[in-house]
Formats: sequence, C-alpha cells, structure tokens
Amino acid sequence: MESSVVLTEPRFWLWPWEERRGWLSVAAVVGGAWAFAGPWNSARLAELAGALVLLQAGWLPFWRALTATAWAPRLSGWRDWQREAPLGRWPYLQPGTPGAALYRACGRARAWWAAEGASRLALPLRSAVMALVVSLLGGFMVGRAALLLTLLLVAWAELAALWHAGRGAVGAGWEAVALVGLPWLLGAFLQDPVTLLPALAALVLVLVVGLATYPSARLTGGAVVAALFLVWAGHPFAAGVLLLLAFPLLLLVLHRPTVELYRRASVPWLLAIVLLLAWVL
Repeated sequence: MESSVVLTEPRFWLWPWEERRGWLSVAAVVGGAWAFAGPWNSARLAELAGALVLLQAGWLPFWRALTATAWAPRLSGWRDWQREAPLGRWPYLQPGTPGAALYRACGRARAWWAAEGASRLALPLRSAVMALVVSLLGGFMVGRAALLLTLLLVAWAELAALWHAGRGAVGAGWEAVALVGLPWLLGAFLQDPVTLLPALAALVLVLVVGLATYPSARLTGGAVVAALFLVWAGHPFAAGVLLLLAFPLLLLVLHRPTVELYRRASVPWLLAIVLLLAWVL
C-alpha cells in the first residue's frame, strides 16, 4: 500500500497573493507612521488606528472592486443592444432632437440593465460605491492629508482600470503605488508639517515592490536604488541589510518559479524591507 506524506506549512505561506498584499499595505501604513509620525501618544495611536481602518475598510476594497473586475466583458453586450424598455413620457419632446436621442438611449439602457446589466454589474458597483463612501468618510475623520490621499487613490484606481481597458487586471507599477506608496504616505502624513523625505521613501518602496512583483532579474534594480537611497540618508549598514534581504528573491528567480509561487514567497522579504526602511528612517 502506497503511503502518502502530508507536508505542513505555516498558514501565511498558504495565503494567496491577493490576501498577502493586504498585509504589505498594512506594513506600509505602520512603517510610514513609525518612521515619520512620532512622537507617540494616545491621540497619535488613535489616528494610526483610524488610518488602518480607512485602509482595510475603504482603500483596499475600492481598489479591488475597480481594478479586479472585468468591466469590458460585462459591458460588451451593451454595444449592440437595440431593445428599448418603456419609459414615462417626457414633456416637450420633439422627434429628431437631442432629447429624443437621449430618451431612446435611456430606454435601451433600462432594458439592457434589466436583462443583463444587473446580474453582471450590480455586485461590483455596489462594492465600489460602499468602499468609496467609507473611504471618503474615513479620510475626512482621519485628517486633511488622509482625505487628499483618498481622492488620489480614487483617481489612481480609475486611471488604472481605464488604462487596462477594464480587463480586470492592472500592471505591477499601478499596484505598487496603490498598495504600498500611498499607504506609506497615509501613515507618514499623520504628522504635521509634511516633509519631502517620506515622499522619497514612498517612491523608493514603489520601485522596489513594483519591480519585485513578477519573477525577473529587474528586482535587483529596485533593491540597488533603495540601497543607494539609504546610503544617501546616512544609513550604509541598513543598505547592506536591504541587499541581503533582496538576495533570496534573486535566487528564487534563477529557479524560474511560477508567478503565484514567486509572489507568495516574495511577500515576507518585501515586508522585511518595508519595516527596515521604517526602522532606520
């Protein structure tokens, strides 16, 4: 009888990339606050808790709803739709006018929504709207900088979805800005006044995470830039540690792993890099 061996792994290792990158965003918020939002007191801790709630209940759900939904296939039926649903009569409507064309378009939209649109788009639209409302309210409660960053995230998510034609997937650079760069600034800008160094650190992290999202030797470029940034900031020892943290990812790339395996393995090392920058800055 053939025996089977069951390999046990830590639960975090089994999480898919979509769940792990949420922890990367949390680390970015905490890291930005740790590096730049001191000194710590009860009021500042309350602001950090509010920023984390804003991230988890607003930003991340909105980003997923807008960029992970395949809008183009779900809207494909609308292009050739001709059937109209009855509408109430509009006053002063004349044939051949722009108002008449708008009336017919509204009738087609109502018929299409009842036949196809509601079943395809109601859930992602509801999720996006709810997340948007939570994001705006949360940004208003956390502070002016959080509200401005929320508006920036909303615009960035819309641009990402449009740039990729609503296919339900966006590029690594778009993800890095939304999931690491902006959360880092959210934590860092809990302080007042705002300085330039947190923005430079966020840019470096976007470069590191963006180049390390897919298995490629290009990740070394992001690590080298981050190391040079730490040397410029006066932390040469931390620069060496950062290169050591990036080295296992390069070894993994040389073994040509699948994208899912590489992403799952890369998150702990990227978390360590984010926390390293937070510690030394």
